This record gives sequence, C-alpha cells and structure tokens, in this order.
Amino acid sequence: MFHPNKNNQQSRRPVPRHLKKLLLLPMAGVLFALSSCKDDTPTPPVSYVTDTAPVGAGLSVIGYALLGAAVVGVLGCKLK
Repeated sequence: MFHPNKNNQQSRRPVPRHLKKLLLLPMAGVLFALSSCKDDTPTPPVSYVTDTAPVGAGLSVIGYALLGAAVVGVLGCKLK
C-alpha cells in the first residue's frame, strides 16, 4: 500500500488558494446585498398579451419540423 509523505511540499496545496475562496464568499454576499436595493418609485402596471394565435402557428411549424426530422432519420436507417 502506498502512503504519501505528509511532509512533501509538492503534495500540499498552497495556503493563499484557501484564503481566496474564504474571501470570495463574503465579497459575493456584499455584492448580492447591494444589488438587491429597490427604488421607491412605483412602476406602471404590466399589460399581458392574451392573443395566442402566433404561438399556435409556431407550434405547428415545430411539429412539422419534428415530423420531417423523423422521416429523414427513418429513411437514413433504411438506406444503410
């Protein structure tokens, strides 16, 4: 069984690498805390679109594309 030498300096990680990771967490916390500040001015209400006709046309195009891909795949397997 191989037992590594604990006194070998090459097998140890340098200490500053751990310090960078420890300093990164509080810095990220401060960044998130400062970025979550809100302005007190009210925003106008959002109007929602209820027309779904463009979505239906897009879904039919996607369906035909999947059908075409399946046909090409089956033909490719048959021609092999």
